[in-house]
Amino acid sequence: MKGAEGSPAEDSHSSGRRDAPGQTDDTARTDAADDIRQPRRQHPVATLTFVLRTLREMIVPIILVFFLGQGGNSPLFTWWGLSLLVSVLLVVGFVSWLRFTWRVEEDELRIEQGLFVRKKRYVPRDRIQAIDVSSGPVQRLFGLVRLNVLTAGGDSPEAEISAITRQDARKIRKALDVEMRNSVSSETATDYPVYRLSRKRLLIAASTAGSFGVALSIVGTLMAQVNQVVSEEQMIAFIEAYTGGTDTEFWITMAAAAVVAAWLLSVFGTLLRFSGFTLSRNDRELQIRRGLFEKKQITIPFHRIQAVRVVEGILRQPFGYAMVYVENAGFGDEGGKTTVVIPLIRKKELEQYFDDMLEEYNESLPGVRPPGRAFLRYQIRTAAPVLAIAALVVWYLGLYSLLPVILVLAALIGYLRYRDAAAGFRNGLGFLRFRRLARSTVIFHRRRIQSLTVLANWFQRRKQLCSVMVTVASGSGGASFRVDHLDESVRADWMGWYGADRAADEPASPAGKWPDWNVAISRPAPADKG
Repeated sequence: MKGAEGSPAEDSHSSGRRDAPGQTDDTARTDAADDIRQPRRQHPVATLTFVLRTLREMIVPIILVFFLGQGGNSPLFTWWGLSLLVSVLLVVGFVSWLRFTWRVEEDELRIEQGLFVRKKRYVPRDRIQAIDVSSGPVQRLFGLVRLNVLTAGGDSPEAEISAITRQDARKIRKALDVEMRNSVSSETATDYPVYRLSRKRLLIAASTAGSFGVALSIVGTLMAQVNQVVSEEQMIAFIEAYTGGTDTEFWITMAAAAVVAAWLLSVFGTLLRFSGFTLSRNDRELQIRRGLFEKKQITIPFHRIQAVRVVEGILRQPFGYAMVYVENAGFGDEGGKTTVVIPLIRKKELEQYFDDMLEEYNESLPGVRPPGRAFLRYQIRTAAPVLAIAALVVWYLGLYSLLPVILVLAALIGYLRYRDAAAGFRNGLGFLRFRRLARSTVIFHRRRIQSLTVLANWFQRRKQLCSVMVTVASGSGGASFRVDHLDESVRADWMGWYGADRAADEPASPAGKWPDWNVAISRPAPADKG
């Protein structure tokens, strides 16, 4: 019997029914398109959104040229240069707005645009998989939205209208029949719960966000530019004034400041991204709404989901929290590759969550773990890069007392990687579980696999070990997942499972060969007794 301990509805979701569409006949669609058959322009605010989007994309070269480069020494050059740049962008944005028209005609969304070369893009109704609606701060200020049209086989929007009224967006959806094709009729509608992220969980998600590494790299890049504006003499004077003349304390302080700044940046970014997060579904798709300043509505058809990934971050796992992603082919908010479908959820609630939202992936699967002779391999692969980096840092700062601590941490991470690694399958469903720093469990259908590789290098062959790697479609390329140092006997099992009739319902792996160890993602696995 499936069901999570405790009620997820306590603070993570509540029940609700998706609004039933209004008219569902051809007359409704025709009426909606009557006033949008003639070419129409976007709202004039599209000029402003073009300027702001271009400035955001050029922010790094702008800082380098006007503030950190030679131009930063001349305020007159800086402000005249910025004024000229903004003026040029305003002119280009206005002409682009003037040359952009859209209309719905003959069951097609027709867009004509181009500053010098006129481009005509016609998107037939039958090719449209979803229409996403979002609104940034500028659009929301004027009551507008941005409309993205998604088609099969693409990892970016086929067409985009950056400034349009909500009423026109609804007319386009109705005229192109998207809501009717992606919804069930009122007679056959099914009740599905709606998952919402509470403020408490939003704060927990922000405080333990896995984007800390990305934020740290951004802070590091910015701090690396200090040499462009601060001379060596000024740096030496600062060290002598505030650290008593020792540069070791100074660099430790700078490193701590960088870590704190990166954490704050990660918290702020997560709050902006997942504020107001709501997940709902119907019989055909998942629907996500989120964002503080930029409100996004993301649609993910079920048939485009290639794999589900449950990630337990190193700061979240001790408290029993996880994050769920889907790998999708051509849809989503991460370049058409990966989309977060729940930012934070208790592990004991995962089974109920999967039963509500992703029932095709809700199954306990038998699995096999690395044998004892693989333990040393995990330790070596973990310790080698850590020690190489740590040796340079310790030697440069002279903090030799930190070396034992680093060794213990590397050994602990190696042990966790060994303990958490697992792989298995049942019928047409398989899983891989592995750890980098966070522990990830990837669940996939056999029919979604693009390639399955069982490989072994010279060191693995000596110990009768191998690695299993699965690649699924994700965006324009693919996403690969790998579990290392399994017993080489799994090679025949995995290749036989992958090569079998994918329409057939296979029995589980042979009894006795696979440990009686269910990788139930909603509860921790028991310790390996082997």
